[in-house]
Amino acid sequence: MKDISVIIVNYNVKDPVDNCIASVYKANTSQNFNLEIFLVDNNSVDGSPSHIRNKYPDVNVIELKENVGFSRANNVALKQATGKYILILNPDTLLEENTFIKLINFIDKHPDTGAISSKLIKQDGSLDAACKRSFPTPSAAIPRMLGLSRLFPKSKIFSKYNLTYLDENLTHKVDAICGAFMFIPKVVFDKVGLFDEDYFMYGEDLDLCFRIKKAGYEIYYYPEVTTIHLKGESTKKTNLSYVNNFYGAMNIFVKKNFTGSSRFLSFILRLGIFYRSFFSYLVRIIFNLLNPLVDAVLIFSGLIISVKLRFEMFPNEPYLFIISVYTLIWVLLLAVFGAYTRKNKLSLKAVFIGVFSGFFVNSSVTYFFKEYAFSREVVLTSTAIALLTLTFWRSILLIYNFVKYRNITLKSVNLLVVGSSKFHQNIEDKLSSVYNVFLFDEISNRKDTQSLKEIIIFNNIDEVVFTDNSFSNSDILSTMWEFKNRGVSFKVLPSGKELILSKLQSNIDELSFIEIEYNINNKFNIFLKRFFDILISLLMLIFVYPFIWVYNRLIRNNLSRHTSKLLSLPEVFFGKYSFVGMPMWFETKGREYFGKKGLTGFIQIYYHEGMTHEEMTEYNIFYAKNQTLLLDIEIILKTIFSLFRRKARNGKHNS
Repeated sequence: MKDISVIIVNYNVKDPVDNCIASVYKANTSQNFNLEIFLVDNNSVDGSPSHIRNKYPDVNVIELKENVGFSRANNVALKQATGKYILILNPDTLLEENTFIKLINFIDKHPDTGAISSKLIKQDGSLDAACKRSFPTPSAAIPRMLGLSRLFPKSKIFSKYNLTYLDENLTHKVDAICGAFMFIPKVVFDKVGLFDEDYFMYGEDLDLCFRIKKAGYEIYYYPEVTTIHLKGESTKKTNLSYVNNFYGAMNIFVKKNFTGSSRFLSFILRLGIFYRSFFSYLVRIIFNLLNPLVDAVLIFSGLIISVKLRFEMFPNEPYLFIISVYTLIWVLLLAVFGAYTRKNKLSLKAVFIGVFSGFFVNSSVTYFFKEYAFSREVVLTSTAIALLTLTFWRSILLIYNFVKYRNITLKSVNLLVVGSSKFHQNIEDKLSSVYNVFLFDEISNRKDTQSLKEIIIFNNIDEVVFTDNSFSNSDILSTMWEFKNRGVSFKVLPSGKELILSKLQSNIDELSFIEIEYNINNKFNIFLKRFFDILISLLMLIFVYPFIWVYNRLIRNNLSRHTSKLLSLPEVFFGKYSFVGMPMWFETKGREYFGKKGLTGFIQIYYHEGMTHEEMTEYNIFYAKNQTLLLDIEIILKTIFSLFRRKARNGKHNS
């Protein structure tokens, strides 16, 4: 017989479950309890079972052939478990040291214990409210459904469900705890039974707690043990499936446990559940229909404007009906050509095809259905308006996304990397990264929590990543708790992984291989780049260059380093330089495949004292391989923003 059986249900979260299992072993280091760990995999496709089996050979990996949900998966392991105590654990949790000894000592002192939850804290250091709850009786559930619990979190009347009025640092008897962490003596399972398999996901923990309380046991929230819960890693709360699972589970719970003598209360609860689920459905449906609704309003408005321009009248009732038909045809054709799919919701191409197809279809209406016929001038004008408005709002969002995700404004997030594990930032990370990286080992000679906290405060750190075992889980938890209201995010890197800031997993050394043809040597790209250089330099030579030249003469060649580059506009126009390229001082002999020298470029933007020749070469190779007109525009915009930021900083220092 084992001391403790740990049961983890996994579904496509290989890295979090790796971290979770590592923390279980770490939590048992000093006590050396006789553990058995079960990993029940719900038919994952990310290689989780084989990864865990190879890395942790002592873990009992159970592979299911389908996703059977949380309850059934747990029950598979519960039927095999031999531990005196059972820990039901989510794969996105991390235990602290001494977890098991504290829990067992607590049960020894409280023999009435049926189940215990630790204090669950989320990634931002705040408390996961689900770790202490009441049963969803009308007095607890209705204020929550109406949103009153959020407005009055400290009210005993309105905050009964999540018990937010209780001191989160004190031990409390509660009705229910969260399935992410449930420490239960096996004799309790033997008496009340396993998880109810009518629940697929959500509600099964509530149901089990209800049966435990009904059997005469107490359920405790015990904050002397703290656990990190990276909530949402294993079950993303998106789409209608979340609504189905969550509110469906609540409905099952109410049907099973609040019927009979409490039929009226059951009806009220189920009505409230219906209201919340209906509202959730409605919000998601509106969100999915937002694009076609916006397009329909713009097309409808465009038709009204076209009628007004053509006939100098506001459309009467028959006209409004015809306008509605034309609008419906356009929206349907846009849908047919994929303008409302997730992939193409901002696609300008899909809009062009859909609008032009609508033009031909609506034009044919004027021939075949005279009663629905408009002037072809109205159809043509409304087509132009539809093209303009529908592409305009999408273009605005595309530009916003481009500026945001390519980090055009060079806005940075202060990231503190704690640990000596391999840290890697490839070239694309450097170009679009929002991270300003601080390495703890280079800043501090002491590896203690006080130094860590001081560094976070002094450097205004936004995110902290722990990459090895430099700090215990207890130290990490205490730090997270201290910074819970400061907006600092904490993450733990799976053991054996290297830290890469972007989604790209390629090694930077791979960029040193030279391909046969880089983008910069592609004939079409050469034409576009040259055309852009000629057009923009010509405009600047006419409207900007004379003023720069005169001003430079007046101040006797004392222009700033960046402004003085504009004096090279004639060389850009005649083709010696480009707007974007290698620095003018960079040695290019034998490296002509990198392209021309430029007024700005990646090296010019990201240059720092101590930049090595190898780093510069990597920037040049990356630019040569990936050069496009859009990338050139991105570099120019980043240059402009960097100059503004530099001037703003200098202004602050001078003041």
